[in-house]
Amino acid sequence: MNYGVEFLINGKIEIEMEDGIYKSNIQDVGENTLGISIPVNNGKYLPLHKGEKIKCIYLYKNKTYMFNTVVISRKVDRILIIEIKKPDKLNIYQRRNFVRVSFVEDVLCTLVPQTKDARHLDSQIHFFNAMSLDISGGGMKLSIDPKDEDGLRYGDIIMVSIPVNNGNIAVKGKIVRIDNNVQTHRIICGVSFVDLDESSRDKIISLVFKIMREQMKKKSKGE
Repeated sequence: MNYGVEFLINGKIEIEMEDGIYKSNIQDVGENTLGISIPVNNGKYLPLHKGEKIKCIYLYKNKTYMFNTVVISRKVDRILIIEIKKPDKLNIYQRRNFVRVSFVEDVLCTLVPQTKDARHLDSQIHFFNAMSLDISGGGMKLSIDPKDEDGLRYGDIIMVSIPVNNGNIAVKGKIVRIDNNVQTHRIICGVSFVDLDESSRDKIISLVFKIMREQMKKKSKGE
């Protein structure tokens, strides 16, 4: 549903990533595309690339809408412009994904092979252990022993098995940040969930609010 939304020049658009919201604005409106300025968050630019799937937030007539789209190209027209596909469908947006809570648990991860040749998939599947540090409806942070990570790179796709309600759900995530913790000698990865179905997202968000309620109870008891 498009709710009669019109995309306007200089309209504000935000890109939702695991590590925060990147702000941009509309520079050009085509028949099937939108041209936006390079998204930025506190002076940090978001290097979007052709083919990258992104989640956008758009404010129109005092209402906030969300849509998923893909980067089509980058071009220079006085300034660098990112061309994205104009969405066919928009949803009313509720900022509940970015409620982030501490979530320290052992998790099992799998690096998703990039090859499309099924003959070599088995040799490229790599399982590794990690520890989750926090979680939200949009992503999570992982702490990984360098001996286990086997050359994880920015943009890699992984599967993570998350313990939820006495069971586990497998979610797909994209590595959007990699840092080294010099104190613990571990690798800290920011993971943004991708292709997450509504059932899994609702389970994760329910987990987040359950943890929040437990934290509030502890605070009220002075623990």
